[in-house]
Amino acid sequence: MIASVSVSNFRSFNKTETFSMEAGKTRNFSERIYRSANSRILKFKAVYGPNASGKSGLIKVLEFIQTAIVDGIPNNSTMDYCRLNDDNINRPSQFEIEIVIDNYRYIYGFQVLLSESKFIKEWLYEQKSAKRRLVFTRDIQRGEFDVDSYTTDVLLNERLKIYASDIKQDSSVLFLNVMNQNKDSLYGLDSKIKIYRTLYRWFKFKLCVGHPDDPLTQYTYFFGAKGSAAIEKVLERFDTGISKVMICDEPMEKVIKSFPKPFLQEILDNLTEQQARYLRQNRDDTPAVAVRDHEDHSIYLIELNGDDVCCKTLQFSHTHSNSYFMLKEESDGTRRLLDLMEILLAKANNIVYAIDEISRCLHPIVTKQFVRDFLDMAVERNIQLIATTHETDLMDLELLRQDEIGFVEKNDTDGSSHIFNLEDYGARFDKRIRTAYMKGQYDAIPKIKELT
Repeated sequence: MIASVSVSNFRSFNKTETFSMEAGKTRNFSERIYRSANSRILKFKAVYGPNASGKSGLIKVLEFIQTAIVDGIPNNSTMDYCRLNDDNINRPSQFEIEIVIDNYRYIYGFQVLLSESKFIKEWLYEQKSAKRRLVFTRDIQRGEFDVDSYTTDVLLNERLKIYASDIKQDSSVLFLNVMNQNKDSLYGLDSKIKIYRTLYRWFKFKLCVGHPDDPLTQYTYFFGAKGSAAIEKVLERFDTGISKVMICDEPMEKVIKSFPKPFLQEILDNLTEQQARYLRQNRDDTPAVAVRDHEDHSIYLIELNGDDVCCKTLQFSHTHSNSYFMLKEESDGTRRLLDLMEILLAKANNIVYAIDEISRCLHPIVTKQFVRDFLDMAVERNIQLIATTHETDLMDLELLRQDEIGFVEKNDTDGSSHIFNLEDYGARFDKRIRTAYMKGQYDAIPKIKELT
């Protein structure tokens, strides 16, 4: 679970801004609060703000952190420092995230000089109750590090120092990444440094960032008998007119023509990694990746059976027709529902979804019911959803807690983005929040000017 994220000098965020998922003083709907040790974490937050306020930038902060850890600094990020101030080109951008896993809070962060694609510093702390322990810290410019404070195992600390020394002035890679490359021998059942693997895998497998037009999805469970039946129920629930989902074989040649070679190689690498992991874990699962074609909206399931790569796709039948239709023939709203379907159908715990424009193409009634279904599910499961939206029908204190409503707005003075929460205003529990927001009482709305 994400407790908070802080960022500075990134896109429209100039000085340090903190997005918090810590539960506030609100008492209603306490049954869907995640409790762990001294933490009380929200499982949902809707983030509002006018166009170009920085809402999407907030989602991109999470995406940047994830990408930097797993793959390194993105190639296209050299201009992502906050360009509202010319001096920021030479200032480091800072990212820090606090997450809660199994009663422990982890505080991980790094500084990066985006204009030169160089990491500057990196740090990780572990906290339980009020006590905070240093796991490691690096100052890359000075070539200094501390990796042997966390454990008293002398031999293990010597190995850690060797790994850290190898990259002490390597500004292209994070230590958290290095500690998860070909180092399985470090992470046995009694390993004293499992934190390195636990945290890395959380970022790689538990954080799911979604933008409105993402082509790579997590639709693999759609293609099983139980998955397709579950999809049919949800699509029927939201009145899409679809009555049946059919799984069909698709020539792999069509997929090859639809995607660029680097993306196909990424898929193959993903399948190979899954295959190796399943072998280590003695699992019979078939490695699979689901892909969404950005142009015709088709969903493909690509599987690795031994050395053979095969492909399947989905077709849809409607209540008043015997014909089957491709996804590209369905409405934008239906396609958007399928984009979001994993949130309601995936069974895994401890997943965090960060979704930009969750209400895009959806009717207000559908969006509100979708969120209501998630909140009902969140009572029983440890799952988290952070969603940007313009859908004001969600501003209902009979649906959401005050601390589940957040805002991003631009500062009138310098144009930088500022993050704040509805609870900061101390609104009455029976107040019509939507009406007050549209009247500008909480700011974070467009300021329409007169035409001249």
